[in-house]
Formats: sequence, structure tokens, C-alpha cells
Amino acid sequence: MRIFKQWILAIVLYVALILDGVLSVYLQPILKYGNGKASLMLLPLAVLIINFEDERNPKEFWLALGAGLVADLYFYGIIGIYIVVLPALSAFGRWYARVSPELFVVRLIGTFLASCGASLYIWLVFRILTWTNQSFQAALPSVLYTGLWSVGITILTYWIWSKLARSYPFLIDLDNYRY
Repeated sequence: MRIFKQWILAIVLYVALILDGVLSVYLQPILKYGNGKASLMLLPLAVLIINFEDERNPKEFWLALGAGLVADLYFYGIIGIYIVVLPALSAFGRWYARVSPELFVVRLIGTFLASCGASLYIWLVFRILTWTNQSFQAALPSVLYTGLWSVGITILTYWIWSKLARSYPFLIDLDNYRY
């Protein structure tokens, strides 16, 4: 049971990955606004919030890297999108938690900035791979709309990821942990 507690965060991130894929399909009509289309980004937000709450655990960077590898294979079939985005969000979340006050509104601002940055990176990779031909001006409303949806999703799910990150830190044996 001790080993299982150490891996709960990884298991729940895998469930978030599956939910992200399934909900993206069914919520796509809601995520449209004019010419813009938002991404759900449940898994990247989960990684970001976990690192907001547990910024001292360096093993969560490796969790984000592993989750990025699985997410790339699950969503795109190529490696290079989420394997970069999730560790970058992990590093950003750890840094942002250390330099900013521990206020929920400040964390929402960080979520908006990080999700917009991740969306821009994904657009850039899609543009390089010629999976999209949208210009930057055409992609900008979708990026901002994704950022706003990310703030809403963060408001709804922050307490879940916060509790999981604090109660079950990744690969930390809490039974033998000395405070």
C-alpha cells in the first residue's frame, strides 16, 4: 500500500489524460467562439497546479516528462509536443510558486500565462509540421480563448489537484518522511 500511495499522482494524471481526450471530443461545440477554438488542456493544467502546490519535489518534473511521452503517443502519435510542454509547465509552476504570493488570484494569472504560452508552442509545432496553415494573427484569438477556458477549468479543479499534490506527493514515502 505504501508504494501505491507514492504512485497515486501518476495514476490520476493518466486518468486526466483519458478524460482530456474524451471531453475534448464531446465539448468541442462549446469550445468554439467565432473563428477561435479553445483547447481543453486538462492534463497540462493538472501538471501546472500540482507544481504550484508542491514546488519542492523535483521528482514531479520526471512525472511530467513521463506523462508528456504518454500524452504525445496518445494524442498525436509523434513525440515532441507534450514531452516539451508538460516539463516546461512543471518548471514554470515550481518557479512561479516560489516567486509569487500564495494567492489564488495570482495563481490564476500564472495559469493564464502558462496556458497561453503552451498553446503558442503547440501552434508553432503544428505550423512547422504543416498540420495547420493559420497565421499568428488568426491563431491569437484561439490562444487567448484557451487561456480563458484554462482559468475556468482551474477554478473548477484546483482543489482536487491541490489535495492530491499535498496528500500524495510523487515518489515520496510519507510513512518514513521526517518533517
